[in-house]
Amino acid sequence: MKKITSLKETCLLVLLLCFVIILLLVTKSIYIENKKQELIENITTMLEQNESQEEEQIDKKQELKIGDEIGLIVIPSIDLKATIVEGTTQEILKYAVGHFENTEIWDGNVALASHNRGSYAHYFSRINELKNGEEIIYITSMGERRYRVTENVIIGETNVEVLENTEDNTITLITCVTGRKDKRQCIKGKKIN
Repeated sequence: MKKITSLKETCLLVLLLCFVIILLLVTKSIYIENKKQELIENITTMLEQNESQEEEQIDKKQELKIGDEIGLIVIPSIDLKATIVEGTTQEILKYAVGHFENTEIWDGNVALASHNRGSYAHYFSRINELKNGEEIIYITSMGERRYRVTENVIIGETNVEVLENTEDNTITLITCVTGRKDKRQCIKGKKIN
């Protein structure tokens, strides 16, 4: 009889532990989804306000701090719409697309990163599907830019040349390659004239 009671208690404890784990995972998922939605609403409001105000010619890049919202990235062919935040820390990549701080935010090479899988925001999960000629839309308080994909390649994780500035207005998207820790998927796009 004592064995049965002990078995029941163990089963009850295991069920309770499973319930707590599931509750934590659901809570985390809800938090991340709420954060993503809040960022999209904030950036949309900011963009609407900037449209109604006269733009001052200020170097916006100097004003940015890690964690500041920059704008939105939209890629219609893979149903992507995400908020872009300054920085590429793990904390930022949990809920947004990150902007490499040492790259341009408007003229030149704009470089962005996101996860492609996992329990956090994985906005770049389908960028490997992008084909040359497909459109990438980049929206900030300075305006909207449209780019056409010109390259979709796999590079080494230490290949930082793709982050270097360019004379032309380009965009660079980077994410991990599933199963290949030393490689990165790199999408390059050129501004549509």
